[in-house]
Amino acid sequence: MAHATRKKSADEPGLQVICLGSGGGPNEDNVTGFLVRSTACDWQQRNGVLAVDAGTHLSAICRILLEHFPLVADPSPRDRGSTKSPAASPSGDVLSEENDESSTTSERSPSPELTTIQSGPFQGATFPHRSARANAVHFVREHVDSYLITHPHLDHIAGFAMNTAAFHNTSRPKKLAALPFTVNSIKQHVFNDIIWPNLTDEDDGVGFVTFQRLAEGGNLALGEGHSRGFIEVCNGLAVKGFKVSHGTCASAPKSDRRGSRETIERQTQVNQGSHTPHHVHHSHNRSVNHSHNTAANKVEGSGISDGGRRSSVFSQQSQPGTPTFFTGQDPIAQPVVDSSAYFIRAEHSGREILIFGDVEPDSISLSPRTHIVWAEAAPKIAAGLLSGIFIECSYDDSQSDSILFGHLAPRHLIAELQTLADMVAERRRELNEKIGKKRKRFSSHTAGRPRPNKDGSAANTPTSDDLMHDIIHQEDILPLPTPTSAKVPVTPLKDIEPPLKGVKVIIIHVKDSMTDGPLAGDLIMRDLKAHEQRLSDQGKPLGCTFEISKSGDSYFL
Repeated sequence: MAHATRKKSADEPGLQVICLGSGGGPNEDNVTGFLVRSTACDWQQRNGVLAVDAGTHLSAICRILLEHFPLVADPSPRDRGSTKSPAASPSGDVLSEENDESSTTSERSPSPELTTIQSGPFQGATFPHRSARANAVHFVREHVDSYLITHPHLDHIAGFAMNTAAFHNTSRPKKLAALPFTVNSIKQHVFNDIIWPNLTDEDDGVGFVTFQRLAEGGNLALGEGHSRGFIEVCNGLAVKGFKVSHGTCASAPKSDRRGSRETIERQTQVNQGSHTPHHVHHSHNRSVNHSHNTAANKVEGSGISDGGRRSSVFSQQSQPGTPTFFTGQDPIAQPVVDSSAYFIRAEHSGREILIFGDVEPDSISLSPRTHIVWAEAAPKIAAGLLSGIFIECSYDDSQSDSILFGHLAPRHLIAELQTLADMVAERRRELNEKIGKKRKRFSSHTAGRPRPNKDGSAANTPTSDDLMHDIIHQEDILPLPTPTSAKVPVTPLKDIEPPLKGVKVIIIHVKDSMTDGPLAGDLIMRDLKAHEQRLSDQGKPLGCTFEISKSGDSYFL
């Protein structure tokens, strides 16, 4: 049965995430899909829910609602003269119902009975129909405003494409928001009147779907402070997206695949040449040194140091109408599959979560970019703004690097989180140093002054929280740390709070082995716990908690 997990904190959670699909295949009924809403957005408000990926979507919503409604119900209204007690859900929950008091004397069609759900992920939401099927479609039409897509692979968009048949009875198009490479691919290769009808509002389409092309790294002309760069995608929610790498193209020549000596040598020669390709620069125009500290500095089985690759290129910026795939025409182009990671911010509280699409480890990537996301996340974690990371871990540690197919195994996820933890520890040290300096300046300015005010009340002295808020606000105008600046000496943390304490890491995109024996998620969790125990024994615990996502689960963060 679905359950809700609330973050145990003195602070109220700012975001709710509902898992619709937790798997990465091969079962098609449980692939990546989430719903996100700001807790400040009441369920009664329309268009307040953001879908993040939609490999599985409408079917999972219907499955959750089957806990409260039957699959099939008589559409005729209940006899108004009936004295029946409120209906009970299939799970035994008592549902409240709101009736039209004037309906007994009115000749008009009676208003629909409204059922408010008392438990589960949709607790507090009101539905007008009597069957799970009808209410699921109602929810998609009235509540889901936008679809935020990480990349255009079928296990992340199949549900969205199929569900467009339900978009016809809405007051406005559904919005598909994504980085340009995803929008361009979906427009060209899905809604092209061949794979699927052109149901978009571009190129003379039907108009059920409209596109919102997001700027990579956010739009820095928008917002200020911690909200700088975030772009609103639905009521109460704003996002900022970054490209990450998802392996190499299957059609790329073998000499250009991950770990190829020829590719590495060629890239090194290019980087040492007299010119620098335009695509080596990140969208923030920051120079990034790829020799950052990771757990694995060599490509497994090759004996080749990754230093050459890490000074290599990012994939080219997507141009309108130009998807990023390998053509074999550009000797410098990288056959790297693009994916995305999105920071999602609740505008009322400033609380954030981070949701990754499919992603491979930087340690073996031709185009390592995950550290850029960690550099963005580190100050948010240090400030207590980001407490939830949804990231894939498709296989357990028995899967070798050569057959990861652009995904993570527990050993890689732990290494990535170590990189993040180092950055968070460094940011916290910087914050503590600045707080100490500010306290010292304040003490020197107020030395010899009487503490109480004339009226006997306490003087206004800054608290630790005030100082932290001021300093964190100053941090907003500083550039994010590069991997080099984030590299810190390894020191035991026995007497120091673990860097990622308070952060929940929810594992998504688990690939079912479809064999007898333990579930893949159980094996992944076993490996993660073993790695975390090893780090704790070394005096370097991460401090985060791990949870394997399940369809129907809900998280308050």
